Amino acid sequence: MATQFLDVIRARVNSLCASAPFDFTLAATPFDFKNQPTGQIDQVFRIEIEPGKVIGGFNYSETRQDALRIWVARKYAADPEGTYQQLVTDATSLTAAVVRDGATGGGDYDVPDQGRGCSFLHDKGAEYALLRLSLVVDYETSL
Repeated sequence: MATQFLDVIRARVNSLCASAPFDFTLAATPFDFKNQPTGQIDQVFRIEIEPGKVIGGFNYSETRQDALRIWVARKYAADPEGTYQQLVTDATSLTAAVVRDGATGGGDYDVPDQGRGCSFLHDKGAEYALLRLSLVVDYETSL
């Protein structure tokens, strides 16, 4: 496993989300979707990172496991069931894309099965639903 940094992994995942086949739009702010214009909320994403724990290392390097959360907003467009199904597809497709990028795309990180999960959220009165995809990334970094 080559040396990596969490901000580099976040940038790689940003690139995955913003390019084909997803073509999502990066949110106006990294913390929520509140500043996103309502007419432009469909297929908007943001990524949160949460530094985790050190699990090993030597010679001025360490192996880390950190949390990565991908949020995707999808507008209902008069089809809540279809929107929910699309968010389920987004969850599985994004998971596969991030795992594949880490393993074979030059990302030099692993996404272990443990720690993966997703949830679907909807605020009362909102015109969109949210996917929260949680992944753990395992990588080696320099000290």
